[in-house]
Amino acid sequence: MNQGARGYQETLLVDTIDRMRRNPEGRKVVHLRLGEMLPQNRTAVRLKILNRMFRSLESGRQVQMFNLSGGDLVMIVNSGVQRDVNNIIHRIRTLFESDPITMPDGNGEDRFCIWFDLSLDSALALHAAQELKRVAQTGPQRVEAPPLPPLTPQTLDEIQKKLAFANIVPFVRDQPVLRINPTTYEAAIEFVEFFLSVGELQRAAAPNINILGDRWLFQDLSRTMDMRMLDTVVRAPHAREAAAISLNLNLETVITTAFQGFLANMPKKVVVEVQPIDVFTNPSMFMDVQSAMKSMGHAMLIDGLNVATLRLLDAASLKPDYIKVAWSPELSEIGNSSAGAVMAAVTAAVGEGKVIISRCESSKAMSWGLKNGVTLFQGRFLDSLKSNRRRAG
Repeated sequence: MNQGARGYQETLLVDTIDRMRRNPEGRKVVHLRLGEMLPQNRTAVRLKILNRMFRSLESGRQVQMFNLSGGDLVMIVNSGVQRDVNNIIHRIRTLFESDPITMPDGNGEDRFCIWFDLSLDSALALHAAQELKRVAQTGPQRVEAPPLPPLTPQTLDEIQKKLAFANIVPFVRDQPVLRINPTTYEAAIEFVEFFLSVGELQRAAAPNINILGDRWLFQDLSRTMDMRMLDTVVRAPHAREAAAISLNLNLETVITTAFQGFLANMPKKVVVEVQPIDVFTNPSMFMDVQSAMKSMGHAMLIDGLNVATLRLLDAASLKPDYIKVAWSPELSEIGNSSAGAVMAAVTAAVGEGKVIISRCESSKAMSWGLKNGVTLFQGRFLDSLKSNRRRAG
């Protein structure tokens, strides 16, 4: 068959899986649905970069890669590199976490990445590959849309005017931070974070613009988003019912009269989450704001940290009420004990019960954190513990 023919890679995939059914031990098939990402995320350049992340694993035939017609990637993975493949997939999911396909569906099912164990599911894997081949050979060919243009001062002004009057309630999400008892594993809500789904907001307010395309203009836009969030959350029934809430805001927003009005109308503990760049560019403002917030019974949190930045940043010297560190599967790998040592040292320096591990998608993240002195967690895996939650006293 001509390599340029429709369904060529899909045909190779079907033939390879059919052949491997005779000796399936230790092999898994993983279907990564890159072709279902938003158009601005699945440009030819980005798909090539994502493919390249797996290329180093092809040596020794540990991984066989099939680049499908619609942009999806299917790999047949030997047991020795399955953890490496999973770690790369986690990094890709994190890079595109605002893309709807990377989020679970209403039943909690993973739509972005599908695994088949050939020792158990060879017939199912073969059927899935045959269906991919059928669609590639008979279905309509996808016409790739050009990448969305980035924000410009003019389009920024237009979007800000839309946001001033738009109903953003459908785009507001919430996710709790849970305190886990390391002995009983009982979960208690520390606070509930409220945030705006940027991806969904873009599709509604600016479907033809990449609002993240210009960092500094997006920063300006985010201040407008802050104001709308304050106005929306203060009236949200489930926010008023929570024992404590958090909002991810620009540092400049926290010193506005609008935020003071928000606090006056939200009679509960409020945690303000700020990004490291806000802290680095204006540490004196951060310290002043933190002092004022603490005097009113509220708290400040430094978000967006990882183990690498913690090696460079003396977080304890900033005396934050909380810090949030993003989870990555590499942290728990054998031989990576230095990551645990860094986390344990930071937890001890910042203070017991002040470090949060975010983006927890498995029990492994929680187990690793508890082992290294962390008791606060946030992420999709923790969302599954709803039935065990109780409100923190």
